[in-house]
Amino acid sequence: MEIITRFAPSPTGFLHLGVARTALFSFLHAKSNGGKFRIRIEDTDQTRNKKESIDSILNGLNWLGVQYDSEIIYQSEKILEHKKIINQLIDNNYAYKCFHTDDEIHELKKNHKKFKSKWRDKIDHPKNTQFCVRIKSPIEGQTVIDDQIQGEVKVDNKELDDFVILRTDGSPTFLLSSAVDDFLMSVTDIIRGDDHLTNSFRQMVIFKYLSYYPKFSHMPLIHNENNEKLSKRHNALSIDDYKKKGFLPETMINYLLRLGWAFGDKEIISIDEAIENFKIEKVGKSPSKLDEKKLLFLNNFYIKNKNDDFIFNEIQNTEAFSKIKYTKEDINKIKNLISIFKERSNTLNELIENLNLINKEEFSYSKIEKEMLNNSVNLKTKLVDKLSLIEPWDDYILESIIKEIIENMNLKFKDLGQPLRLALFGTVNGPSVSKVMTIIGKELTLKKIQINWN
Repeated sequence: MEIITRFAPSPTGFLHLGVARTALFSFLHAKSNGGKFRIRIEDTDQTRNKKESIDSILNGLNWLGVQYDSEIIYQSEKILEHKKIINQLIDNNYAYKCFHTDDEIHELKKNHKKFKSKWRDKIDHPKNTQFCVRIKSPIEGQTVIDDQIQGEVKVDNKELDDFVILRTDGSPTFLLSSAVDDFLMSVTDIIRGDDHLTNSFRQMVIFKYLSYYPKFSHMPLIHNENNEKLSKRHNALSIDDYKKKGFLPETMINYLLRLGWAFGDKEIISIDEAIENFKIEKVGKSPSKLDEKKLLFLNNFYIKNKNDDFIFNEIQNTEAFSKIKYTKEDINKIKNLISIFKERSNTLNELIENLNLINKEEFSYSKIEKEMLNNSVNLKTKLVDKLSLIEPWDDYILESIIKEIIENMNLKFKDLGQPLRLALFGTVNGPSVSKVMTIIGKELTLKKIQINWN
């Protein structure tokens, strides 16, 4: 049987990390088994739906490389089919019309721990009276889910209520619509967060009445660094936020993969490797913890291992790059400097910041940095005298001059390197000064030294 998975977001927010991981693992489970991965937009709440949310979710998946099969299903277009199934459930005595008012239900709940409708088994119904439709949940025995991640989980059926599947206003509920859509889409494997486990027990009642038995996989949630559940309602960053911050899609895929699934001891995993080796049964049962340092480490790895042309094309598409007007000469310098600065940049935005330091002529310094520059003015004088005479201006000659000054004055490299970096970059840390000086040219090098080193 062909495996079919689905990703079913509500278009009321954005694609945050937890939701993106659910989509990724559903995609991988399908593709690793030669199956299909489909998307359903659960858009029945018209008051909260946002088109920009749908666009953000779909664009985020596309950016990550999580490609779906077939057309997108919109739940709001299936309401008539949902109601048709509800009528079938009523006809088969699997559901019933309930005529209790809200006040009656409130009173019954006050006197009993569990609400029981008197209309469950009644045949005679009042006319012209508002009603909802409730499922007839089993009263005896247990409902068991053989979960592919959690193992066997079960609940006593006496704990299940006769939940509403059609509201008094005639609209199907989420529990019914979601279950029926899975049935109509022939979804074989439902993969979602373990916060849906209670819903799954209830939907199992519907599935049984439809003679439909999908497999379940309930993934543990992602926690933030404070060990709190990651939630779009509590400042969880979206995939789009990470993209704007300068993270690469390969980074995000790799990081999401490692949040709950492991391929041996491998830290670096491509999406193609994951498709080849992914097993839903190998997903851990415990919550994963967000680690920003690990995320930055991975992003730095992917940035420095990409070729310079790729990185240049990527930074051109960032908001940080578009905010500055670059000359043709600036662009040429940037292209040449990428290979030097990408090694020490954790994000594309950080890389752009580092590259922009090269054209900046004047910097603000701390008290300690000012003292370092003031106390080494004699070095500046010797360096400028030497640099002014250099022809041709190239990396080898510049490096030789710097070494000569250091050796003649019996210095350590940092004695000259740190104030020189302060003058060129505004910071004591940075890449090879001779390489940068070669690329930015003699005129700008001397100008920055004269302005900043005094």
